Amino acid sequence: MSKKSSFSNRINIGFALLVVFLLVFATNRIDKRHFETVQDTLKTVYEDRVVVQDYVYKMNNIMHQKQLQLKDSSTTDNQNNLNKEFATLINVFSTTGLTRNESKTFNDLKRNFENLKRTEIKTDGSVNSKKLIQNIEVIKTDLNNLALIQVSESRTMIGVAQKSLDTNKLISNLEIIFLILTGVLVQFTIFYRVKTSNRVSSKTID
Repeated sequence: MSKKSSFSNRINIGFALLVVFLLVFATNRIDKRHFETVQDTLKTVYEDRVVVQDYVYKMNNIMHQKQLQLKDSSTTDNQNNLNKEFATLINVFSTTGLTRNESKTFNDLKRNFENLKRTEIKTDGSVNSKKLIQNIEVIKTDLNNLALIQVSESRTMIGVAQKSLDTNKLISNLEIIFLILTGVLVQFTIFYRVKTSNRVSSKTID
């Protein structure tokens, strides 16, 4: 084998290895981006959907307790405590990531809760159960709508995460195929040039 052929083979092999290195580096960066997307999505689903669903459940339970206690005129202090608990849940709810539709429903909830408190104050200890029940039912409707939003948003986010994983899987498969083809090409280049060089050397000797 001539020095020229040997040098040429080294260049081809070096180029092939460089391509493989760049491919692996690029796919690793892409893989990292997809995994970060999945991690961020899972974190958001937990912090802004699962936890919020728990807030909604607790607020719904508070409204249910208020509704049960309407006929008991001696529960004014307890009603105030329930209002404080509800207000605390509203405050922590507001710190989560809200979509546009969710923000609108959440604002409705806050406004209707204020209406409920004003109605309770106006009763002055007397039982205006019909009006209070109406206020509570409106709030429960807002809470049900918020619960439905959590389910819908969770489904959307999980879909994004699954799409990212599917894309990552496809890229990984393409990477394997490309590496196999590159390996075959390198082997072909080496053996073809060795064979060609041997033929040239044989003819030179003849």
